[in-house]
Amino acid sequence: LLPLYAPLTGTVMWMNFVVGHDCGHGSFSKSSLVNGVVGHLTHSPLLVPFYPWAYSHKQHHRFHNHEAKDMSHPWMSKEEYADVNPVVRALALDGWWGTFLGFPGYLLLEPRWAGTDGCHFNPESRLFDRAPKDERVKCAVSTVAVTAFLGASFVACDSNPVHWFVQYAAPYLCFSWWLFTVTYLQHHDYDTETYEEGEWEYVLGGLETIDREFGYGVDELTHHITDCHVAHHMFSDMPHYRLPAATTGVRSVLEPLGLYKRRDTRDFVTKVFELHSDVGHCVESEAGVRPRATRDECAAAFNGEEWREVSK
Repeated sequence: LLPLYAPLTGTVMWMNFVVGHDCGHGSFSKSSLVNGVVGHLTHSPLLVPFYPWAYSHKQHHRFHNHEAKDMSHPWMSKEEYADVNPVVRALALDGWWGTFLGFPGYLLLEPRWAGTDGCHFNPESRLFDRAPKDERVKCAVSTVAVTAFLGASFVACDSNPVHWFVQYAAPYLCFSWWLFTVTYLQHHDYDTETYEEGEWEYVLGGLETIDREFGYGVDELTHHITDCHVAHHMFSDMPHYRLPAATTGVRSVLEPLGLYKRRDTRDFVTKVFELHSDVGHCVESEAGVRPRATRDECAAAFNGEEWREVSK
């Protein structure tokens, strides 16, 4: 039953994440305490540290499609891409398996050579260098919550690694795929524009967001995070159940001006792999420009050698 159990459970995990997503924006409740409690109840079982995730996600909304300041979605020049450790490139950025491994890697990895914003589990992370001081304390709270759930999940699986992988890790990877698929397709396509400092404006960046119709009931089951994302980026503190009406209004204004992106993406299962392969996270997506990791670079990195010299 694993071929059915893992994707179905992973889908429910993704649906729960979206509820916590509203908590992170403060739109689930007017009470910050309620948002914090529900956010941890929905995100900790997904191994997502709620407060640090909410912080980096808010920076994504503040600076959507800003090449240097946007968090969660790295926009890299070919030089910046080549500076990412080749093992990270190979596992998260270059191949189809990155759609499963990209999100946990983003949350976990601290070094700048990882191409991330910093470790979301470490209160001393560079992620919080410009954050309010209490974000480091909140990070510790969320990390304890995630750690507690991780331990409890292992015990619930009879402390058996094989049982844990089948019953928890496999659905988790499916959840991770859902999260990557939805968020990547919302912000990437062949015509997506990014902006440097001095060119970027809030509305200009927000207009690059795409409403994707997944169909098959997915849009409704996932609280319209798929097909109402433009309005969400314009009004990020709006509860998800208000987004369909807001989308109608936003569409009526932007579409006649040619500024609204809405695309039928019923082929989302294959579309995410296609775009991740063709476009990835490199702003220069022309064929042959993206410096994919080579076997020699990966070997050098594993041996602690300077991989940049190998690529020359």
